[in-house]
Amino acid sequence: MTKENLKEAALFTNIVYRLDYPGDKISQIRNKFYWVSGILLGIVFLMSIGSQILSHHNIFWIDTSVHSLLESYCGIISIIIAYIIYREYKSSGKRSNLFLFLGFFSMGIFDFFHAYSNYCVTLFVWFHSLSAFSGGAFFLWSAISVKSSTKDPPWLRHVFILSGITITMVSAVAISSFPSFLPGAVMIDLSHHTPVTFPIRGEFTGYLVVVNILSSIFFLFSGLKFLRYFKVTNDVLFHIFSTSAFLFFTSEFLFAFSILWDASWWYWHIIKLIIFVGLIFGLAHGLTRTFNELHEARRKLIGTVEELRHAYENLKDTQEGLLEAEKLASIGKMAATIAHEIRNPLGAISNSIGIFKRHKELVDEDRELMDIVENEIGRLNGIITDFLNYAKPPPINKSLTDINILLDETLLFFSNNGNVSSIRIHKHLDSALPLVFIDRNAVKQCLWNIFINAIQAMPSGGTLTVRTQCPTRTEGNAHCDDVSIIIRDSGTGMTEETLPRAFHPFYSTKAKGTGLGLAIVERIIRQHGGHVSLSSKEGEGTEVEITIPVNHGRNVVGEGAEDVVNIDSR
Repeated sequence: MTKENLKEAALFTNIVYRLDYPGDKISQIRNKFYWVSGILLGIVFLMSIGSQILSHHNIFWIDTSVHSLLESYCGIISIIIAYIIYREYKSSGKRSNLFLFLGFFSMGIFDFFHAYSNYCVTLFVWFHSLSAFSGGAFFLWSAISVKSSTKDPPWLRHVFILSGITITMVSAVAISSFPSFLPGAVMIDLSHHTPVTFPIRGEFTGYLVVVNILSSIFFLFSGLKFLRYFKVTNDVLFHIFSTSAFLFFTSEFLFAFSILWDASWWYWHIIKLIIFVGLIFGLAHGLTRTFNELHEARRKLIGTVEELRHAYENLKDTQEGLLEAEKLASIGKMAATIAHEIRNPLGAISNSIGIFKRHKELVDEDRELMDIVENEIGRLNGIITDFLNYAKPPPINKSLTDINILLDETLLFFSNNGNVSSIRIHKHLDSALPLVFIDRNAVKQCLWNIFINAIQAMPSGGTLTVRTQCPTRTEGNAHCDDVSIIIRDSGTGMTEETLPRAFHPFYSTKAKGTGLGLAIVERIIRQHGGHVSLSSKEGEGTEVEITIPVNHGRNVVGEGAEDVVNIDSR
């Protein structure tokens, strides 16, 4: 099996605990792990020699309470580890995780029964041996299955888990209920119900020796397998289980030749405690590292999603711009034809009407009809002009302009050319505004269109408020990057259905409207790098805010007064 395939067949999939270092350092880090494991195994070996010396001096200690406490603790940790591995198996479906789960679960259950079977020597010893045997067998089975790419489907995972739990529990209860069927545990003649508190120091029977020797062999080969996987994949979990398997091997081998309650027998429990403490800390560290990496991955993913969202919005705006440009190009192709085919006849009709109106014999009724025709010709000419301005806008010709002066002159021209006698105009102009680099005629057209809409929205009179300001100016920052023009009327306002469509070309709620006024405003302001916002409520008026950058598109322009361009009335 290749190194890449073995990495794909790692023991766990959700717990990420591999050595991530540059190539020149990975071998050094791996060697440190080997040294730590070797030192630990050496300490265990030296302790085993000490336990043998103490055992030969007939030193033994009978204390079932301490024993039950140690085994209960190991059983609890074993069940916790089994649960962690169960979550892994449920997520990944890897068969090696299933066997590892069954190994720790069976050890935990048999350890609990072993801890509290003090009423019977046979059960006491056999539950210990069955715990080690089942753990070793499943350890080896898991190590052999690591390189298998088989993944159990979800329904089969539930079946395997429930079957394993059921078989283990039923077996433990059945053995505890019928101890008489078990072979003898120690090499002295005892009743099956002899309590372990009786000072018994008999050696274990051949059955127990064979079972424990087999257990130690299982752990030895599984440790070698896990060690090989660690060398190939750098997955520290393989190293943790490898070291644990070697420690189990040492303790089980010594246990097989120990005597009940002597120093070697107690030594097994010390090693077992070391193993389970190391396992729980190793898995806890692996989970912590995984959570940290998942948190970092989630943070990066959120950033990526945010970037994709912005990219999508930009792409959407670009697409809308392209569609708008394509639509304008199509309209522009028709514009010249429309102007030629309609304006020429209109001009001829208008000249003819002028000639007819000069006839002295023309009665008043005919003259009134001529005026109506002349007005309608002017309206048609205005519609064509709006259409051409939207479809084929003239080139932008920018210069430094005083927005306040532009507003004053536009309002003056507006008040002298419209029916605004019933309109009160309030101005609040910021005198500290900088000069703005704009096309004065194009912006004046925008203001004119907005004022016309405001007058039409107030047929019975009202208030028109015009305000200028610098939205980016604060107390600590006097610099002004943008200039805002806010125009508010007290007219009829817009409905919720009309407001989002106000800037759509050819959309109008007026009987004689072309629906191009605000569309032209939005296009011109966008050409200046600015934006237009609209807020309105039915019956309470409408507010239009135009925001324009001060120096959009300006390369090198002098800052003298000669750069200010006077505005011609329109």
